[in-house]
Formats: sequence, structure tokens, C-alpha cells
Amino acid sequence: MLKTAIRRICLLLLVACICWPADGAVRKRKVRRHHEPDTMMAPFVSLEMPSGGKMSTSAYPIQITITGRAVRIQSDHDQLLPIYTRSGVLYLTARLSKGTNWLSGLPRGHYFINNRPVNIGQ
Repeated sequence: MLKTAIRRICLLLLVACICWPADGAVRKRKVRRHHEPDTMMAPFVSLEMPSGGKMSTSAYPIQITITGRAVRIQSDHDQLLPIYTRSGVLYLTARLSKGTNWLSGLPRGHYFINNRPVNIGQ
């Protein structure tokens, strides 16, 4: 009976010694976490308005109204306004003056104007 108990203890210690390093290696492994950005990535940067690879917005608030395929933008300041396609590619940088501005000639589709989704002609 004593021999059986010693054998069981030795077997248990052997299994513990073999399994312990593998368990420690699994626990200490660092896992990279990918964080979702809250802005969409643009594949290139405009020379006129550098954006650092992310969708940028105008500095001052604007009001957007859509009438058919024309877009009316009201602004209280002179500023540059980036317009992005649905996929986040910079399509146009509009130069706004103080007051009411009209954008026409944009093809039908989905755009992001000042990080707001806008449907034109649909």
C-alpha cells in the first residue's frame, strides 16, 4: 500500500512538472488587440487640406440641405469642406464662403459631408 501511494505521488509530480511549463507559456503570451477606429481611413491625403489619413471635418458647424441633386450648405465662416465617397476616399474639397453655398454636379450616390452620410439623387 505504501508503494502504491508513493507511485501515485511520483506520477502526479511528473505530470505536474510536464504540464506546468506549457501552462505558463500559454498564460504569458501577449495577445494583440485590434481597436476599431471611430473614423474611416482615407487611402490618400489631399495636398490642399492634409488630413493625416483619416476623414477630417470642417472646423465650424454647417447646415446641409439637399434639393434634388444640388446641395445647399450654410456656413457662418469661410472654410474648406471635405467630401468623401462611401468608401472613405476623398472626392472633393469645397471652398465655402460665409453664407449660403450651393454644390451641384455631384454624381448620384452616397457621400460623407462633414462626417454625415448624405444621399444625392436618390
